Amino acid sequence: MKGITIIIILSVVWSIIAGIIEKKKAAAKRAAMTPGQPSVPTKWKADPVKVKIESLRRRKKSRQEAPVPQPTPPREHAPIKPLHVEDCPLPPIKSRLRSSNAASRQLAAMLHNKRNIRTAIVLNEILSKPVSQRI
Repeated sequence: MKGITIIIILSVVWSIIAGIIEKKKAAAKRAAMTPGQPSVPTKWKADPVKVKIESLRRRKKSRQEAPVPQPTPPREHAPIKPLHVEDCPLPPIKSRLRSSNAASRQLAAMLHNKRNIRTAIVLNEILSKPVSQRI
């Protein structure tokens, strides 16, 4: 069974390759028949200076087509009015800045208790690498 499958696969592959070879031969014959055109395509050679000049010209044209909007002159703004009305009986709410040491203070307060220290050690052992993989 395997032998037959391999033979079928090889015949299909060979027929594809043979078709490609035939197409290349036919294209070479057609290229040889037409006079004045070389059978082998030649590389296009251009002066690098001319290519650079042309690219700069095109770049300038594309920049001219889309003008850059000019910035508007700064306007004077009216001062911002407070939202709190003076006649309101409630005092305005003032936001406090959070202290950056809030987390460290909570951790320090938690570790003052021996039970919390044990919990922290157990969690460290559970969440860290196994002892065999530590260096």
